[in-house]
Amino acid sequence: MLFDRRNDLITDQKYVSGLLTGLVAGLAVGFLFAPRQGKDLRKQILSTVNDKTKEVQDKWNDTKAQETADTIKADADHITDKAKDKFDNYADKADDKTDQLANDAKSGIAKLKDMFKVS
Repeated sequence: MLFDRRNDLITDQKYVSGLLTGLVAGLAVGFLFAPRQGKDLRKQILSTVNDKTKEVQDKWNDTKAQETADTIKADADHITDKAKDKFDNYADKADDKTDQLANDAKSGIAKLKDMFKVS
């Protein structure tokens, strides 16, 4: 599981790195070949940068949310397993005690029968 998270993190880092590289390259090409006026171009670039920044933030948040969900699920599974083990342990003890009480009752009845010679 830890190995998978490391691979996901590396993949995410590659994604972010590629995204930023592409963004910078796109901006450079945009500046060089822009048919728009400087003011309009700056607005468009700012809009694109904001959109891409939001994409990166969303991807990061999704990754963090998935990691948190995985951690919570693992913790819940662990707690459930512990509770099941305790329940099974108490059930085994109850079975043992029930068997012991039944044997004691049978033994007591047998002694009473012997005392009163009841068949």
